[in-house]
Amino acid sequence: MKYPKRLITQTPECLTEPVSQSINVIISTLFALVFLTAYVPFSSTAWFQVGKGSYFFTTLAFVGTGTLFLALSRTLMTWLVKKMRHFPFWFYILWLFLEIVLIAVFYTLLSYFQIQPTGGQSYGFAYILAKSFLITLVALGVPYTVTDLVILLKDAQQRLMLTKSDTVESDDEVMPQHTEIINLMDNNGNLKLSVKLDNLYYIKAEDNYINVFYQRSGAIASYMLRCKMQTIADNCVDSSSLMRCHRSYIVNIKKVSVLHNEADGFVIDFEREGLESVPVSKTYSAKVLEAFNKK
Repeated sequence: MKYPKRLITQTPECLTEPVSQSINVIISTLFALVFLTAYVPFSSTAWFQVGKGSYFFTTLAFVGTGTLFLALSRTLMTWLVKKMRHFPFWFYILWLFLEIVLIAVFYTLLSYFQIQPTGGQSYGFAYILAKSFLITLVALGVPYTVTDLVILLKDAQQRLMLTKSDTVESDDEVMPQHTEIINLMDNNGNLKLSVKLDNLYYIKAEDNYINVFYQRSGAIASYMLRCKMQTIADNCVDSSSLMRCHRSYIVNIKKVSVLHNEADGFVIDFEREGLESVPVSKTYSAKVLEAFNKK
């Protein structure tokens, strides 16, 4: 896996997918609701109330506003991830931290200006803010961390495994030693396709699936399986001749015969006829051109 290296420059795609974001918001909201309810009896400044009581509607408004804020925040994050070339992991962490800070400030403002302190004792704004931040840090920080770790671990189990095999049998033919093999697994971790790197031309993303185009018995074949394109990019790019040239394409640069510049950018043609031309986006054009000139 390449998570440690990639985390410096890029947030794992599995954390910013809409499904992952929705799961994170739902679990975090439920955990915070349970935690704050349990915390109230032990605090002199807490007013959180789920059952019947004078602060029930204030609590309802706070939870509703907080949940809406998180939903809008994650929607904006997902949009930015698609627009930005790089979304560093430290930026992702900072984003979550700012969510916690803003919700803590909102809770503090409600406590200071709207909620009457119990027992006739008043507290300063700074004191309430400090307590609110610590409690919000626990109420949201814990589910944020646990949920993201679970998502990362699950994604790691589903990632593509790139191996170098000594002897691999395929179609009753023993491959030479040290033949580089690409093992493709689906999202459940089941091995679906093993193909020699030298026989692989390109991989195309199609919705939640990938379509692998490769040579089999002298003819071009394709195989579709449910797998994330980012999983392949994380495991193969920089470790083989496979490289990302577009959000929807990964190509074997050794199989590229022509790289020509069109009005909309570079386009790749392969040495084998019958394969579609593959576009190269501006994001990857410099690296693709450099790799093509070196091959």
